[in-house]
Amino acid sequence: MRTRWLILVVCLLAGGLLTGCGRSEEQSDGNPKKLRFGLLVAQETEQTYERLDVLTNYFTKQLGREVEFLQITTPSAMIEAMRAKKIEVAGGTGAFTYLVASKAIGAEAIATTTAADGNVRYYKSCLITNPNSGLKSMEDVVKNAGKITMSWAYPTSTSGHLVPRYYLQKRGIKPEDFKEVFTSTDHTATLFSVTSGRVDVAAIMYATLDRFLKIGKVKPGSVRVIWESEPIAPGPVFVRKDLDPALKKQIQQAYTNVAKADPNAMEALQAQFTYSMSYIPATDSLYASLRQMANQIEGLTLEEE
Repeated sequence: MRTRWLILVVCLLAGGLLTGCGRSEEQSDGNPKKLRFGLLVAQETEQTYERLDVLTNYFTKQLGREVEFLQITTPSAMIEAMRAKKIEVAGGTGAFTYLVASKAIGAEAIATTTAADGNVRYYKSCLITNPNSGLKSMEDVVKNAGKITMSWAYPTSTSGHLVPRYYLQKRGIKPEDFKEVFTSTDHTATLFSVTSGRVDVAAIMYATLDRFLKIGKVKPGSVRVIWESEPIAPGPVFVRKDLDPALKKQIQQAYTNVAKADPNAMEALQAQFTYSMSYIPATDSLYASLRQMANQIEGLTLEEE
């Protein structure tokens, strides 16, 4: 089995992982006068800066102190920025990133997204294949793993790596059992690696497939879903563990009140997601089952890559 990186992006903190209104300095104070929020942004647009301005204004007003939003390009960079005390709050990452941050630096979950009914907005992972691959079921994958090319969405993806890898292990398949394993950088690229026939099987977030089917970018019948996961908890907003407890609570309330307090700020946060959402309080217990899952996967540790 050979592992090939479809796209490799190497980013160093000193080389510009953080972009914002100014230089981000280390702050060790548990109740800093200035709060830095890290927001995972894969690609900058003019709208990105407009969103950050709206969010900066909202959180400045809610928290009664200076606020700065910093664009961070990768999940691992988010963790490193918090470890180096360049940011106090992190958002826009998945649950797997939080699990790594929790173990590596003691990060604490404070909020997560909800569905329209106010409950946690769970989502699903799926394994997909191109109908031309001849694979019609998971039984076919189990029997022919050595002849199959496989792709993960990206290493720290919950639905595009952690959950499907755990499922495959339960079915007796390890990554090295496949003919070749690829790792992409996002769910969209992974989806199209299947529709183009570049790989036989891939793991992605089900919502990605659903969205591209709805907008007509993927034709019905061009992708076969051969497995769906149980519901997965969405990634949390998480904070540095050494922040003052009262400040953590204040940040949490700013998120959970945003829909009512400032519709424009809610819209700016909503732009990160493909579904209607708001925020509710969250604790580490929401991610206990995912942590247990990660700890049971052979060859996988909750350590930074």
